[in-house]
Amino acid sequence: MQKPMSSKNSPLEWRQRGFTLIEVLVAIVILMVGLLGMFQSINIAMDKDIENKLRQKAIAVAEQQMNDLKARRFVDITGTTTTSVPVAIGSVFKNISVAWQVRDLAASNSQSKQVSVRVWWRYHGRPYEHQTASGIGNASLTTGN
Repeated sequence: MQKPMSSKNSPLEWRQRGFTLIEVLVAIVILMVGLLGMFQSINIAMDKDIENKLRQKAIAVAEQQMNDLKARRFVDITGTTTTSVPVAIGSVFKNISVAWQVRDLAASNSQSKQVSVRVWWRYHGRPYEHQTASGIGNASLTTGN
């Protein structure tokens, strides 16, 4: 005759007991590590997104300044200037510095000029810069009668 199994050693009861407190704590720690890594990657992605948007705004400011200079009469395109332009990207407000410089391309021929526009800004303590240049000729030479 077989002895009945004691309730202490019954495989059925062992399976029904569930997780121990240690197993639950280990699972929570593993989940926390995974979630913290995911949150950190989200922060990095958001930071890079703002950085790229600032770069796009700065390039747009440089292009606008270059277009404003090209829209002037040839004789009015002179000098060097530095200004600051405030830009907003979401809840981030930054100042983008803009400097432009005009110089004659040839000393003997003052009918062409080089215009350089430089923009620079800082984000999280890191400096960024974009520069563009263009040659501008006197239109009266080509349209003269």
